[in-house]
Amino acid sequence: MEIKKLFEEFDEETIRSFVQKNADYYITKWKVMAQSGSKLSWNWAAFLFPLVWLAYRKMHLYAVIYFLLLLGFSVAPKYLQTFMWLGLWIGIGMLGNYLYGRYAYNKLLELKMRFTDENVFKTQVVKAGGTSVLGLFISALTLFIIYLLGLFLFIAIIGIGLALK
Repeated sequence: MEIKKLFEEFDEETIRSFVQKNADYYITKWKVMAQSGSKLSWNWAAFLFPLVWLAYRKMHLYAVIYFLLLLGFSVAPKYLQTFMWLGLWIGIGMLGNYLYGRYAYNKLLELKMRFTDENVFKTQVVKAGGTSVLGLFISALTLFIIYLLGLFLFIAIIGIGLALK
C-alpha cells in the first residue's frame, strides 16, 4: 500500500515539506492508515467540497475524473442520480486521505527519480506540494458556472413549457 511505502521511503520532514498546510493532520491520519493497512479515513473537507478540495490539494487528475463522473451521472435515470452522487460524495470523504497519500507518494517518488541532487529535490518537493489557491478558485468558479447554466436551462425549459400551454 502506497501509504506504508510513503513512510518507508521518505522521512517525515520530506512529507511535511510536500503537504505543507495541515501537515500534522495528514501525517497523523496516514500513520494510522499505514499501521492498520486501511484505505478508509474520514476527511470532512473532501466530503463537503470534493472538487474544490481535490483542486486545492493539486490533485488535478482526480478533480477532472470527479468532474467527469458528475457529468456522466447526469445522463443516468433520475432515480439513480441521487444514489450515484451520494455514493461518490461519501466515497471521496472516506477515501480522500488515502487518495492524497497515494498522490503524495507517487509525486515524491517521481521527484526523487528526476532530481538526484538532494538540495534540488527538496526545492522541487516544496514547489510540487502544498496547496493551490488558483485551483481552489478555478474549481469553485467552474461549479458556479455550471450551477448558473443549469439554472438558466431550467428557466428556459419552464419558459418553453409555459409557452406551449
